[in-house]
Amino acid sequence: MQLKRTVRFLQHRISRSRQQYTLYASVLFSLSLLLCRIIHTGSYLRASLVWNLFLAYVPFAITRWMEKHPQQIRNRYSWYSYFILWLLFIPNAPYILTDLFHLFDGGVPLWFDLFVIFSFAWNGMMLGYISIRSMENMWSQRHSRWPVWMFTFPVMFLCGMGVYIGRFLRYNSWDVIKDPLTLLGDMRDIFFHPWENRSAWAFTICMGVFLSLMYPLVKKQNA
Repeated sequence: MQLKRTVRFLQHRISRSRQQYTLYASVLFSLSLLLCRIIHTGSYLRASLVWNLFLAYVPFAITRWMEKHPQQIRNRYSWYSYFILWLLFIPNAPYILTDLFHLFDGGVPLWFDLFVIFSFAWNGMMLGYISIRSMENMWSQRHSRWPVWMFTFPVMFLCGMGVYIGRFLRYNSWDVIKDPLTLLGDMRDIFFHPWENRSAWAFTICMGVFLSLMYPLVKKQNA
């Protein structure tokens, strides 16, 4: 029995390491495409993708740190502090998808820009999904009586709302600290006047459903 557990543990670690190296290789591919674009056009038009990908990496880094240092977050207040911080940043992972809005800005062939933007979006999504999977596991350990979907679905739809707030209302994660009153005012309008803000709810629902449908495929690979 002990031997089987050891073998399973090693298989899991090898699989996880392979997954991480593949993800890092994919990130390098994205950066290489962007560098080629910059050299070809002499413009830094898509350079913001690097910053967006970094923001998508933040929740991934948070969950990795929490997994490696469980003894430092045993206290519930510490654990939930990290969870709230993670929740503020996780919408940045799917946010890069909306950079496809700028696909027709020009400067290079359309197909090349599609690869540039979508490769960054893909990496952001993968970072987000892996992070959500990790947080889901940690949440389930603390709330073993809760069905998993009670964690996953709310997170997906909160991501949808976060992407809408970032793309269309032009807020970012830092505004929770920098300009909380204005942000809360706009959020209040969305919740208290849903019909006037139906586009916000339509976007949130579509994004939430999309993320929820994609997640089981990634979750299975990351199990």
